[in-house]
Amino acid sequence: MFNEKNIPRLIILSPIMTVVLIAFFTIYFFIKTQNDYFKEESIRFEKQYILKQKNVLRREVSSIINYINFQDNHNTKLSKEELKDQILRYTESISYDKNGYIWVHDTEYNLKAHPYRQNSLNENDKYLKDAVGTYMIRKQVDNALKNKEGAFIEYYWMKPNEEKPFKKLGFVKLYEKYNWVISAGLYTDDIQKTILENKKLLEKRIDKYIRLVVIISFFVVFFIGLISFIMSKKITEVIQRYQENVVRKELLLEDLNKNLEKKVQVAIVEAQKKDRAMLHQSRLARMGTMLSMIAHQWRQPLSEVSGILMELETANKFKKVDDKMINEVVADSNKLIQFMSYTIDDFRNFFKPDKKKVDFYIEDSCMEAISLISASIKNYNIKLQYNIKMNYEIYGYKREFAQVLLNLMSNAKDILNQREIKNPQINLEVDFKDGYAFVSVKDNAGGVEEEYLDLIFEPYFTTKSSAKGTGLGLYMSKMIIEKNMDGELSVKNDEDGAIFTIKIKA
Repeated sequence: MFNEKNIPRLIILSPIMTVVLIAFFTIYFFIKTQNDYFKEESIRFEKQYILKQKNVLRREVSSIINYINFQDNHNTKLSKEELKDQILRYTESISYDKNGYIWVHDTEYNLKAHPYRQNSLNENDKYLKDAVGTYMIRKQVDNALKNKEGAFIEYYWMKPNEEKPFKKLGFVKLYEKYNWVISAGLYTDDIQKTILENKKLLEKRIDKYIRLVVIISFFVVFFIGLISFIMSKKITEVIQRYQENVVRKELLLEDLNKNLEKKVQVAIVEAQKKDRAMLHQSRLARMGTMLSMIAHQWRQPLSEVSGILMELETANKFKKVDDKMINEVVADSNKLIQFMSYTIDDFRNFFKPDKKKVDFYIEDSCMEAISLISASIKNYNIKLQYNIKMNYEIYGYKREFAQVLLNLMSNAKDILNQREIKNPQINLEVDFKDGYAFVSVKDNAGGVEEEYLDLIFEPYFTTKSSAKGTGLGLYMSKMIIEKNMDGELSVKNDEDGAIFTIKIKA
């Protein structure tokens, strides 16, 4: 069996059979592993997506409550009833996701606001049933009264412009001051449809990966078979012509293979070391950039917290501290700390390509930025004026947009303080023209030096000391507006100072 004639055949068949078996078992276990991975990822994705949708509902209701609180505290032009009516009409204009909207009942089950039930406003819905006979409004209101932090409910209701009922996931929360129950909901078939689409995409990607591995395996088998066939012919010729030198040739070949294997192993080890070093350096550079940006954005909230604590300390020295003041200090501090937490999320997501854009009102971001910097501005006796001529919706990243406004106002505050300007002012204005929203931040600090106008948005360029700036704030702001939100961020000087302008599609 093992003679000179059979050696070429054995050389061809042995590696081919070995590779075929290895390829078969490898593909089998690979496919099994990928199928298990698909099942696990499908379950994980479904749980995460449903949790994400719940967070969407909770966030929408919280946004409405925050809006009501803001209007109740700041809008003094309208009477209470006029203000309530304006707020209710505003809630009817809000929509989110595919079929999401907001509706409001009072604690007596009367319908106060609903975008698709205008003819039923102020009617009592206590005995209104859903498609399966549940007193859905009574359930919503009672759950909101029992759970002050809000509650999730399920019921069946018709989609807008459709007559067939669908299962719906809702979130309800009580606004005690007005005895309103704020409600938001999403249809579960829309949620399941999105989950199914993402599962199909994942399955398609895994199938494509499996096909690629199978094709590569077949090519490897074919290539090794071809190499084995060529080698058999060469070896046959060598056997016929150099039988007496076979032993010597085999020894030389064995020695060569051993040395080659050692060299390959050494090269592989060196390559792995270089890859690890480069990966480590890349992570450090990325981490350093993120930390610099976070430090730049945290400086203002930390100053706010410090100011709040100093005010509390002063009040304590003069024995003027009461429960109300302590509650206000805690609330303001929690708000700043929450913003700092959001900042970490924003910068962590900044380098990810899968951040989700949303529609939001410019005024909301302006008010958020103003609320965070107002205490610091007052501390430096700077007058802040804002004029929101047109409040349009824009599409992008709400918190990042607010951070850009905060950064522009913070820079204006710093330069006003640095140059010791008399009667310092910062003006924030929002306008609309030709389908675009224009947000401008202007100061009266004398403007940016002409030689710096072309450099001001470059990374690490700053006119501040290293203790006060990293040169990343304006660079980061330009990245957010222009690369992430398809807008424009520019700067120019006028007779009073610098004007930073954001232009974005409304």
